[in-house]
Amino acid sequence: MIDKVDDSICPLCNKSNRCDVNASKGCWCMNSNVPQTLLDKIPSALQGVSCICNNCIEAYYQKNKRET
Repeated sequence: MIDKVDDSICPLCNKSNRCDVNASKGCWCMNSNVPQTLLDKIPSALQGVSCICNNCIEAYYQKNKRET
């Protein structure tokens, strides 16, 4: 039995990632800077399959604000 991966779910928080990569205008995720630290947290079976949601990306940056 093979489980189908739901690519509309964020692999980190399991909520909707609102990815619309197949839209004619593309998706917000294609122009986002996703930190490698977050990418490294994606389970290997979901790498390159499911996008991290904007909420997880924003939460990461809020938690790790850069010194300016």
